[in-house]
Amino acid sequence: MKAATAYKRLPFKHREYVGIAELRKLNPQTGKVPIALFGTDVLFDSSLILRRLDAQQPSPPLIAEDPATAARQYLLEDWSDESLYWYVQALRWSDKNEPRTLAENRKFVPAPLRLFAKPILRRLVGKQPQAQGLGRLPEEMLIAELALRLGNLVTLLARDPFFHADRPSVADFAIYGVSTTGFSGATPEFAEAFASRPALVEWRSRMDAAISG
Repeated sequence: MKAATAYKRLPFKHREYVGIAELRKLNPQTGKVPIALFGTDVLFDSSLILRRLDAQQPSPPLIAEDPATAARQYLLEDWSDESLYWYVQALRWSDKNEPRTLAENRKFVPAPLRLFAKPILRRLVGKQPQAQGLGRLPEEMLIAELALRLGNLVTLLARDPFFHADRPSVADFAIYGVSTTGFSGATPEFAEAFASRPALVEWRSRMDAAISG
């Protein structure tokens, strides 16, 4: 969401870390980030936030004018949120990567409880990929399936510099956000698979340029 807001050239204040107690207060529905405050309105779903940004600042638009293209962009955004996201989370909470993920997330646990960060984070977040399903796949199968999905993205980029368009859309920002998490350091398998596909690396470079202006 930070990237889309910067792309829109809208002023904003960003907080990278929100404690668990504050997160539950701001977003009792899902207890997840991102969360965006628009005055007194609290939006806690990335799709809703992107649409609100587009309504608040229509230019540059985050969705194509052509209805068919817009539909493809919306569907790809939803796929990123509901599928690609879980590939990254399943890798983050795999037995091999869990220590790195816990180290990244300890800061979200209140200081007096950090001794118990591991069970707290496992209960609140770590079990979610197992419940979703991808976290139950053998690691080699998970990585192979991820490779296929990244290959699908390469195919979609064969014609246009961004997904289904010549400028970034909701689809691009959704995938950009998930891939940024994948590059955080906790999931070297994702980073390696992504970096081995030049089309995706070049797409991220174009996104970086569009965001920074």
